[in-house]
Amino acid sequence: MGSQISKIEDTIHDVYKKTWPQAWYLAPPFLTAVGAVGYVGYAFSQTKPVPSSSNISFLHLLGVAGGFGISFWVTAVHGRAVQRMLTRHEFATVQSHLSTVYFASSTVLASLSLGTFLLRHPVSTWSKEATNLGVALAVALAAAELNSLLLNPLVTNLMFDRNNIEFLQAAKTNEDVERLLRDDPKYRTVNNKFSLFHSISMVSGLVYHGIQWYHLFFLADKCLVL
Repeated sequence: MGSQISKIEDTIHDVYKKTWPQAWYLAPPFLTAVGAVGYVGYAFSQTKPVPSSSNISFLHLLGVAGGFGISFWVTAVHGRAVQRMLTRHEFATVQSHLSTVYFASSTVLASLSLGTFLLRHPVSTWSKEATNLGVALAVALAAAELNSLLLNPLVTNLMFDRNNIEFLQAAKTNEDVERLLRDDPKYRTVNNKFSLFHSISMVSGLVYHGIQWYHLFFLADKCLVL
């Protein structure tokens, strides 16, 4: 069963690579980012709250549950586990694919949380408590958009530039990498840029994840005590 699913996924990926235009404005991360902003913009333009419904509640809970789940997995579990099993270059390849899907998904989920909140609570009706949550959800969406559109492509390109230099210089061990850092100005520049933007991306991801914790606590406070 697992092998059949993998074959289906590989077929879909191959068809996508062969038929989907490669223009940057048709890339899935860009399309999801535009869709997310469009949905939130529509919700923001509403001046009257929509009636409460199970559909709105479901989408809101899907946004927070999905956002918390994938961010917790990527932040606390995946990276540490995979890094121990793969080489530097293998890990880089895996991360380049995973991070694209992760940040695009985070953008969609963040827009669900914020958009449904705005539909039920237009900005003009916000209390202090609603303002705190609304601003937090907006920051989460901004952090996801920043990573998806800017930081992730930049970090990925720098990571592959660094790996290419390591490959050409036959740097396979930590000692070889330290030698490159010491003796190769180009490698040192690329590595410093990678470290800078990767750190910014990590902080942005932690902000997104932290807001998911806050959102869960906010919802728990509104629920009946078990």
